[in-house]
Amino acid sequence: MAAVRSSVRILPRASVGAHPPSNSSGGLLRIRQQQQRAFFSPPASEPQTLTASARLPYNHAALYDRIADIDSYASFLPYCRSARVTAWSAPDADADTERRGRRRWPTRADLTAGWGGIEATYTSRVFCAPGIGVVEAISGDARTELSEAELRRYGLRDDGPDPRGDDGGVFKSLVTRWTVTPAEDATRADRFQNEWSDVRLDIKFQFENPVYGAVSSAVADKLAPVMVNAFVEQAKRVLKEPRKS
Repeated sequence: MAAVRSSVRILPRASVGAHPPSNSSGGLLRIRQQQQRAFFSPPASEPQTLTASARLPYNHAALYDRIADIDSYASFLPYCRSARVTAWSAPDADADTERRGRRRWPTRADLTAGWGGIEATYTSRVFCAPGIGVVEAISGDARTELSEAELRRYGLRDDGPDPRGDDGGVFKSLVTRWTVTPAEDATRADRFQNEWSDVRLDIKFQFENPVYGAVSSAVADKLAPVMVNAFVEQAKRVLKEPRKS
């Protein structure tokens, strides 16, 4: 079987000078989306950016469909406790090969994630742009990183955060962006044997409270590479076994 090539790069993360709070319920700090903010809120934690990537011997469109299947996340992503799409796009107006038929794509989802002693439930606004291989989920006061032209191209709009301010849960802002593209620089021999694709995950987040950053700091740097590795294993299970080189 052709080998999966992977690389991981972690960008510098600002340290947070706080100690994790004690918790009598087994060390798990649970924060729910509906939780009301206190009258006085401490300053938010420093923004953090994590990224990881892998090269896989599979067709990029097939990989994209797996990434856009948000309802399946809890079955293979280690930090995802639950994931449920709550809103879908209208069917595609055309049936060109780029959009792969009259598809409906997720536009909103509720997720629960737990890591580093924190469990958070939050709502994500989802932006699917299959022509450029992007699945982007944003929460809190974050805005999509798609350009205005890209939003128009895929019939998308970013209405911004919920005015009630409760869709981000513990996050002041959160952007989870998967990108899958054909591996244009794959060798000629590789192309003959398999269709190679590059998968990249970028996570940008900022907690409402710096204490949450301190609690999760021990595992934050591992978050992106662990998620990408889990997706690689899911691709092996779900997609057709690539031809041997």
